[in-house]
Amino acid sequence: MSPSRRIPSSSALKLAAFAFAVTLPLALQACGGGEAPPPATPPAPSASEAPSAAPAASASPAPAESAPPAPPAETASAAPAPPTTPASAKVTTKNDPSWASCHQTYEAKNKEVGKDVAAMGKACQKATKMKEIGKTFKGKQADKDPPQSFPLKAKAGHCYRAYAQAAEGIKDLDLAIKDSTGAIAGEDSTDDPSPVVFEDGAVCFKEDDAATVVVSVGMGSGAYAVQVWGD
Repeated sequence: MSPSRRIPSSSALKLAAFAFAVTLPLALQACGGGEAPPPATPPAPSASEAPSAAPAASASPAPAESAPPAPPAETASAAPAPPTTPASAKVTTKNDPSWASCHQTYEAKNKEVGKDVAAMGKACQKATKMKEIGKTFKGKQADKDPPQSFPLKAKAGHCYRAYAQAAEGIKDLDLAIKDSTGAIAGEDSTDDPSPVVFEDGAVCFKEDDAATVVVSVGMGSGAYAVQVWGD
């Protein structure tokens, strides 16, 4: 009688099936069949193999393109100074500070310019020891009008002083003496209606000359009168 055959248990069958399932793909791979396993994930690069970072910015910034120099600002051209009239070479000046007080204490009556200017000259007669030369000049003008001139026949070696008085409508009357060439021999230094050339002196001519007394209005309009006194 032949020995009896042992029937494998269920656990053994399960182990055999598991082994078969595991070995089958390996066998197929060895034979060139079946699907290839997925590629392994490449390892992360080490710190030393990491790609170098972008080059750092230079410590000093790249020089900017130099802009062309700005053109110099145009300076406003200064207005040309008005031409100055040269001082006369035909005269000298006489100065006496005591002569100023007689004019400073004078007060016009503002009634008639001829009488007022005569009073001004007489108020200074004692200090200057001068007398009226010629007649009283009278005129009328406004600050927009051109200057007016009156003749003065100057004698060599003599000194002259001019007085003027304006009516109430004129706030600033200007007075000057010019020689025959038009050069200024003297002019008043105040802004008032009763100018004098000079406040503290006189104009002395070195030679005979056909001079002029020039009157202009700085502010206002109205009548005025002029007298010339001399030694």
